[in-house]
Amino acid sequence: MEAWNRATWGQLTNEEKKHRMQEVIKQLPAGFIWLRLERFERYGQSIETGVFRYEDSEYVYVPGDTVTLGRAEAHMYAEMSPVREAVIGPVLVQRHPISAGWYEYAVEELDPEEDRDILEAIEEFRQGPHTSYEYSQYFRLEREGEQIVVFLFDDSESFEEWYESELPEGFTLPTEDEWEYLYSAGARTLFPWGEEIDESIRLRHVSGSAETGNSGLYPLELPNAFGLLFPGDPYKKELVLTPDGITGKGGDGGCNLHGGQGVALGYLPTATAFRDPYEAELDWPDLMDCLVYRRIVRL
Repeated sequence: MEAWNRATWGQLTNEEKKHRMQEVIKQLPAGFIWLRLERFERYGQSIETGVFRYEDSEYVYVPGDTVTLGRAEAHMYAEMSPVREAVIGPVLVQRHPISAGWYEYAVEELDPEEDRDILEAIEEFRQGPHTSYEYSQYFRLEREGEQIVVFLFDDSESFEEWYESELPEGFTLPTEDEWEYLYSAGARTLFPWGEEIDESIRLRHVSGSAETGNSGLYPLELPNAFGLLFPGDPYKKELVLTPDGITGKGGDGGCNLHGGQGVALGYLPTATAFRDPYEAELDWPDLMDCLVYRRIVRL
């Protein structure tokens, strides 16, 4: 397949794009369905691209490009990926990230004997006033109206074991280069929207929603110019591949916010090039606790 870049893609007509998407679907793992062309626009950039569905998730086609990534300077004492030029190939990308460590589990499938402690916790939670409850790296309860939703923690002991169960044949994770391109949509600013912390993030933090996650949408939770959604939450990291293994991007597990660094430094880990200097201190279960991931298919 021709490695279409953004400039070439942008010059195609609507019908030409639809024709290219029919060529794309022939290369995808079985189960993909073509849905539509859709235009996404954010922070002064826009693209009309193809949207597909696989199982319950939407995927978008992102054309490739030759881009400059990274930051030349250490920004506010933070570690950043180095400046480099990267050639990014075209990819199909899952629009919404998924929790790597937590998965929803049907209450009726809990075993009365083996899961007695969880069932007892559910009944106690049902009678209480809280909207969520978590037993660290074991189970989490969320209240959705009258319903109690149960999440269990993944029991994989290594990234390799997790990868084998979560990434079907034909799927993979983005590399750090690909992730920075997808997250920024090619922007060269510190954050996808510019060089400064967005005021709506400050308001979100002041209202306490950075802790509870109960606020409405704010910039990073809206689709970017590629139609992709990111948590924009320093408590979370997105799992990506590196030449030496894996790393998390887009957050630091909330270390800066917990450390009393204030909003500016607390949200600095959401910068495109940010690298968590303390990540190597975490083992897989601790890292997985704050990880999200998205599948991609390289074309």
